[in-house]
Amino acid sequence: MQSKFARPLIVAAAAIALCVVGYRQMTTKPVLHQVTQASCTPESIKRIVNITERAIQSSKCAQSAK
Repeated sequence: MQSKFARPLIVAAAAIALCVVGYRQMTTKPVLHQVTQASCTPESIKRIVNITERAIQSSKCAQSAK
């Protein structure tokens, strides 16, 4: 029989982890990457770890393709 506290502990741990990741994403300043043909490939964009930097790079690559 599972403890009646197991599920709330898992939910609390997941909520804390989400808060930590969200806070880290909000407080870091994104590094701007160069927009070149090599840096605009889908593989190179996927290698960018920070989601904000990835979105900025993807947007700049889309603008340069026009």
